[in-house]
Amino acid sequence: MLKIADLVEAEIRETPFLESALADGLINQSALARRLKPRIEKSLQGRVSTAAITMALRRAMPTVHRKTRSRGRGIERFREITVRSGLVELTYHNSATIGERQRKLWNRLARTRHGFVTYTQGVSEVMLIVGAQAEALARESLAGEHLVAAVADLSALVVRLAPSAVRTPGVYYGILKELAWQSVNVIDVVSTTTEFTIVVQDAQVEVAFATLRRLASG
Repeated sequence: MLKIADLVEAEIRETPFLESALADGLINQSALARRLKPRIEKSLQGRVSTAAITMALRRAMPTVHRKTRSRGRGIERFREITVRSGLVELTYHNSATIGERQRKLWNRLARTRHGFVTYTQGVSEVMLIVGAQAEALARESLAGEHLVAAVADLSALVVRLAPSAVRTPGVYYGILKELAWQSVNVIDVVSTTTEFTIVVQDAQVEVAFATLRRLASG
């Protein structure tokens, strides 16, 4: 049987930024209860008082505070932030031949000492991020493969994390949430054990960098 408290918690979880805004005291609970009332009544198929919803919100607050605190842990584990600008992202369909072409591209890039290179292979697509100066070489090496998309004028912000961050829930959430609050459009993310790379448009790199620095400093 559905309960008001369960429905309220579901609304908090499923609405972007609502958890954080409640935890920060930015939302009037009575006003939020009135906003949630029609949806909760529809789910319960009956009348519900605003007071009952407000009480459910108040009872949910300890859980909200606990979750938002745990999601923020690990942000202080930033070690450094490195920026690489003037990048291009190339996405290809995965195929039986792309692996061999990719290996040849790696050999050519190694000889020419091009700086930033990231390669990710998914189930149906392969993504490559290189400096703009290596774009022609990448396209030539992968000629014959199906190019899905190409995005230019990108920057990568490489966040160095402590090894313990990989076992800390919510580290990536905390970073991406702050960038979203600043209206930074994240084009892509790539991660290793101690590096979290965030790819944005060149035009937004200054805002993104300032946001990350503010997070790192607490």
